[in-house]
Amino acid sequence: MLDSEIGGAFQIQELSLVRHSSGSTPAPTNFSDFQIWFGLTDSDQLSSMFEDNFIPGTRTLVFDRDSLYLSASPGEQIDFELDQPFWYGGTHNLVVEILWSDGEEIGSECVYTWQWNTGAMRCASGPYTASSGSLTSMIPMLVLTGVQALDQTTFAAVKSSFSGSP
Repeated sequence: MLDSEIGGAFQIQELSLVRHSSGSTPAPTNFSDFQIWFGLTDSDQLSSMFEDNFIPGTRTLVFDRDSLYLSASPGEQIDFELDQPFWYGGTHNLVVEILWSDGEEIGSECVYTWQWNTGAMRCASGPYTASSGSLTSMIPMLVLTGVQALDQTTFAAVKSSFSGSP
């Protein structure tokens, strides 16, 4: 996600996706080794080499399940309350990496979610153990929920900001 789409610094506590109305079936899915990683990048487009997409030292595991059962009908929101909140400082683009080793939905290994075309290569996908993958301009519509950063200040400073004088 571009920093301009996020809108400023905050502590991310939850990631949500919305199940798309299409797909093989609205059946539940069991995922193995399901993980969500957050990190930062200075680039507006991703590389096909997964590790190259992160500023070194910023890739952080925020959600981790050996096994995850998801059941979402079309149009339902899928919420992932993060195991570890992630502080987003508002000065770089955010990389969201979602991994799983195996899924068991009839006819598919994913849960289809709503997406949008960014016009730029901002999504990289590939097999679980791969170090590189293919690029697309279609990315999932994500909802990030958390606590926004507020500047601490005194009452006098707040008062002067409205009156225009110190």
